[in-house]
Amino acid sequence: MDRQDQFILSIDGGTQSTKVAIFDLSGQEICAHSVKLRPLDLSPDGRAEHPDDDLWDSLVAACQATLAKFSGDPKAIIGIGLGSIRCCRALLRDDGTLAAPIQNWMDHRLSKPYEHTDDPVRYVTTTTGYLTHRLTGQAKDTRANYVGPWPIDPITLEWMDAADDFAAFTTPREMVFDLVDAGTIVGSVTDAASHATGLPVGIPVISTANDKAVEALGAGLSQDGSVLVSLGTYIAGMMQGDENKLDTQSYFCNPGAFPNEFLYESGGIRRGMSTVTWIKDLMG
Repeated sequence: MDRQDQFILSIDGGTQSTKVAIFDLSGQEICAHSVKLRPLDLSPDGRAEHPDDDLWDSLVAACQATLAKFSGDPKAIIGIGLGSIRCCRALLRDDGTLAAPIQNWMDHRLSKPYEHTDDPVRYVTTTTGYLTHRLTGQAKDTRANYVGPWPIDPITLEWMDAADDFAAFTTPREMVFDLVDAGTIVGSVTDAASHATGLPVGIPVISTANDKAVEALGAGLSQDGSVLVSLGTYIAGMMQGDENKLDTQSYFCNPGAFPNEFLYESGGIRRGMSTVTWIKDLMG
């Protein structure tokens, strides 16, 4: 098959929507579709959860709608890139389905490590880990989406080796996924995932990074002194670097879209663009 007849499919999960697009190998967008996420379930005690199975359901709907717009042969899609929301927590049963709603990054529980108290929970992972498992059946995840209180070495982005260090995070080692670099093939689309999404069985699924890092990559941010103003649910400025700086005062470090790449991110505005969406919806 000629390169001009081959395509890649991207899955971009954000706090407000899930976007799926198909590109040719020159980078031209062929078609795309976006599905709005349902409003977060917010509670007075500080919980913020994605209702039911909204991240997977929206991915399924976005894939189906995008493929319906695609005039080419879906079997010509040679790879799927998967990225999703950072700083979230997904609790899974042994079969990979959700044991509880996904905890959004605004949930107060994300300020502390996971503590295992619920027997049905077999795995604790991120949004990308959950969606990777749903698509491929593999317990693997991109290390570039682990931001927050995880038992991960901040320099190597590997799970901590020392048992005492790991235990301090109260997350059992056997409950976390294997970590891979962004750009790694983590598996291929299973029969079950194909039946749900319409994606052909066997297409390789490639890990990417967290949603902010993917945004920076797509915007062309590079180490030339450029600054990207990210107008997302969390509004912030970002620059690119090659060192995970730990003791910063006015910014923090976020894993980038390539191995050994980091984003230096300013303090920001929580619920920034989601407030704009809220006002727009109120005004009709």
